[in-house]
Amino acid sequence: MATQRRQASRQAAAGGGGGGRPAGAGNNILQFYTDDSPGLQVGPNTVLVASLSFVGIVVLLHIWGKFRM
Repeated sequence: MATQRRQASRQAAAGGGGGGRPAGAGNNILQFYTDDSPGLQVGPNTVLVASLSFVGIVVLLHIWGKFRM
């Protein structure tokens, strides 16, 4: 099964195969996942808010640590 996926990805990279989507159709940087993909589906806004919150908490902890010493 893994061999079939490797061969399919090589054909898609080479532009051959003829199956799947045409080149350039639906290629979007915001298309991270499809509805049928397994696992946790997290959108770009959620990732942005979570990462900025993490950075903010780290900055606040650094400031708090400076005042405690």
